[in-house]
Amino acid sequence: MVSTYISAVNQKLLFARQLLQMVESAGITSVSSHQAAAVTQSVVVQLHQAWLWHCRNVAESYKLKEVELVTDGDSLVALLAQQNKCPGEATELQQLQNEPGSWLSELLNAHRHIYLLPVVRKAEMDIDRLPMIALDAPEAMDWRIEQAQVWLQNLRELIDRQRDMMIEF
Repeated sequence: MVSTYISAVNQKLLFARQLLQMVESAGITSVSSHQAAAVTQSVVVQLHQAWLWHCRNVAESYKLKEVELVTDGDSLVALLAQQNKCPGEATELQQLQNEPGSWLSELLNAHRHIYLLPVVRKAEMDIDRLPMIALDAPEAMDWRIEQAQVWLQNLRELIDRQRDMMIEF
């Protein structure tokens, strides 16, 4: 039986890749900071969902009873430990998530920043004469398309490698 999570993860990875390919195929050599932020944030949302569903796929592969309780690497490890299981995939996900400066902790931090209300310093007018909140607030992220590409590549490699390991299990 094929896991629904595998298909869902594949879909989110595809959506992230397609968002990045839209910029590339449009031949856009330099995008505005607003365009880069829009694309990068959209990719981050897709990758975060792929990450969550991959965590749940790992849980499902190791026969965790309440897969929907998995919300991150920490909960995955804790719930599997309750069933006396400690698979390497789960501990790797937890370590990457909690290691400061890892690509995964950076991705998860970027996702968290999407939902933070920025501190307004001043209103600026964009090309369409709409007031925009200044993006250079202290908590602002550097939303670069290149970073989104790195996150996508790293997540795809991690998922592919872990899927191969779980097949052997």
